[in-house]
Amino acid sequence: MIYLRVVVICLTVIATSCDRQNRQASSETGVAKMQEGTLVVTSNYPLYFFASRIAEGVVDAPEIVLPKIKGDPASWVPSAEQIQQLQSADAVILNGAGYESWLSLVTIDQRRLVDTSGHIKEQLIPLEGSLVHQHGPGGEHSHEGTAFTVWLDPRLAIVQAESITDALIRILPSGKTGFRENMARLESDLMELDASLAAGFSRLNDQPVLFSHPVYQYLQRRYELNGQSVHWEPDEEPSTSDWISLQRLRSKHTASIMIWEGKPLSSIAERLSEVGIESVSLRPLANSPGQGDYLSEMRADAKRLEALLSSD
Repeated sequence: MIYLRVVVICLTVIATSCDRQNRQASSETGVAKMQEGTLVVTSNYPLYFFASRIAEGVVDAPEIVLPKIKGDPASWVPSAEQIQQLQSADAVILNGAGYESWLSLVTIDQRRLVDTSGHIKEQLIPLEGSLVHQHGPGGEHSHEGTAFTVWLDPRLAIVQAESITDALIRILPSGKTGFRENMARLESDLMELDASLAAGFSRLNDQPVLFSHPVYQYLQRRYELNGQSVHWEPDEEPSTSDWISLQRLRSKHTASIMIWEGKPLSSIAERLSEVGIESVSLRPLANSPGQGDYLSEMRADAKRLEALLSSD
């Protein structure tokens, strides 16, 4: 009887062990299947939006991911987990123009990097000097080398989107037709946005404008704006020296419009209005907006801009 009990216990242990191994194998197979799908990681929201639009509805299209980035993506330092994601991606979509400073910290197969500004290097705008400043709690950094908000010129954004399309086709050749069709629709939308911005800015008639931050170089060139930049944050009260510097600037650059990266504090907008400067937001949208998407929010900003300029 004792012998029989021992045999039963042994068989039970063996069966339990086999079952555990089977479950583990099944689990590992499930992970493997999840990893079989292709992954594309983007370095800012506009690129994520373009890639998502191009991949939309295409069978077996790659998963498009925008990592969780706190603060300005131009100052992003990926975590260890995010570095693993970047290294495992089938493609990493870059803005280029020196935007991704984190590239020096991460080892990624160069064949998987997609520089969306690579075909327009001759159109990139070099910056003169180095301007050190701070974006909220993100710490000090400088704008130097090359202006990088390329996507603020919708025509250059189209070139960036075309680079993304080519990358997706390389990853999934069978999706070529769908990618191309989606790209054509995205191009139409971006051309419509370009026309809307052009209509709004045409009302300036070369009047001077101010930019709250030096990130509008491509917008300024595209629409031939007579602009000068300051270094003001929408959610921070300017210092006394900032107001004095603005007064000096306006003695030579008599702007009555200031274009902001975000809606400024009411106290700032009111004080600017008192000295004859009206505020309007035209957000670069490097980060995901709280509502809507890239096109809907850019269109809304373009309408507000046109409404303000029409009232002058």
